[in-house]
Amino acid sequence: MQNRHKKWKTLLSLLMCGIMLMGCTASKTRGPQKDSLVMENEGTRAVSTSFLGGQDVMPITGYVGPYQHAYSVDGNVFPNYITDEYYKMISEVGINLIVSSFTDYADAPKAIEKCLELAGKYGVGMFVTDRNVTRKTEQDEITVEEVAKEIVNYSDYDAFCGMYMVDEPQATYYSMGDGSRLIGKYEQLADVLHNKLDILTYCNAFPINDLGRNRESYERYIKEYCDVLQPKVLCWDYYPFDEYRKGQMKVYFYNMDLIRRTAEERNIPFWAYIQAGAQWNDSWEELPSKTPYWPNEFQFNWNVNTSLAFGAQGIQYFPLLQPYQFTLAEDGKWDFERNGIIGAAGNKTQWYYYAQEINKHIGAIDEVLMNSVNKGVIVSGEQAKADMSLTTCEIKDGTFNQLKSVTGDAMVGCFNYQGKTALYVVNYSMEHAQKITLTFDGSQNVKMIQNAEESYVKGKALTLDMAAGEGILLVLE
Repeated sequence: MQNRHKKWKTLLSLLMCGIMLMGCTASKTRGPQKDSLVMENEGTRAVSTSFLGGQDVMPITGYVGPYQHAYSVDGNVFPNYITDEYYKMISEVGINLIVSSFTDYADAPKAIEKCLELAGKYGVGMFVTDRNVTRKTEQDEITVEEVAKEIVNYSDYDAFCGMYMVDEPQATYYSMGDGSRLIGKYEQLADVLHNKLDILTYCNAFPINDLGRNRESYERYIKEYCDVLQPKVLCWDYYPFDEYRKGQMKVYFYNMDLIRRTAEERNIPFWAYIQAGAQWNDSWEELPSKTPYWPNEFQFNWNVNTSLAFGAQGIQYFPLLQPYQFTLAEDGKWDFERNGIIGAAGNKTQWYYYAQEINKHIGAIDEVLMNSVNKGVIVSGEQAKADMSLTTCEIKDGTFNQLKSVTGDAMVGCFNYQGKTALYVVNYSMEHAQKITLTFDGSQNVKMIQNAEESYVKGKALTLDMAAGEGILLVLE
């Protein structure tokens, strides 16, 4: 039975001692550079929580968690998602943290408490949305005591991992909405949550969609976002697979490179969003369904694996649970298959199975990636080099420590893993399996993790048989 009656003064004292969040930081690095063969242990910038398993466990999150059902279709009410069935389903797909749902503690405290109970039962952490806290941005002054008093009712639950603060805050010069969520409004609240109470929050930045018009303003926006909000984790959401952006991988990598570089400068980790389906429908229109649904499995895996190669220390799937309006199709029909890890009718979509498989792989490699510092990316192949032409983290000479060459269409994330060389090799092709060959400066003992299976190889050259979009972790022992 959870203790929900602890006095807020006691909570405040505990929070200010920082027991709610386990995270390690390391000294700042200066971007990709050619290191000597012997590297110092740089530690890590990664952030996780004790509930998820501590520092070695990568947050694998979902946006749009179980919420109170409020809609019906042809007289049939949508499922009640706040049940054992759906939390078990979320746990079994490999997601360990829910950063947002459509249920607010200010409106439905019992529903949030039920969510926290179920999340704790199935080992899934949760960020709480509470308008009683976020609307304090309308005040002239926000105190630690009043915020701590608001969250005391749910912060003692084991599954409580943080707060939902704001999605895509805006700047006057960089806005994609009505301008009501200006970054400056959240400065005091962010200071209280991040610095005074040491609470992890969800505060996600806008992406950039058009390199031709607003690169300068976007870079200014990301700087202001970090200066004002001082996030513990930097995240943004860019979805590369849709009818408008398909093929614009130069934008995808420019955006990720800027986020990576900013995270490095701020000595914080970044979490990358992964696209689970397409045809978002925020406008509530009757959109005709387009098939085959995308991204396919190879594209989906490529999205995850390129993010990991860049140094992402958290993965976020959107949407976890398909929002009601995303189902609206033409002629009054409904489509529960075109997006979401779980469809709004409670069905497992194709992305459920894709995520389940790659999450097993992440679970086998996350200890290495969470305890490493990304030093840059090697790219091999004409298309990869073209797509990466605007990035700053590419290691231009194609070598890193013992690694002397890469052949094939590949991306190789280069890491300092507690003084050892770690490499995350990605088949850059989303269409074809291929062999990727790495050549070293001498015979190497290599631990290899592929498809969540660990093996050991030795040699001066290593040829990897890789499926389209696949990623393989190598640690040079």
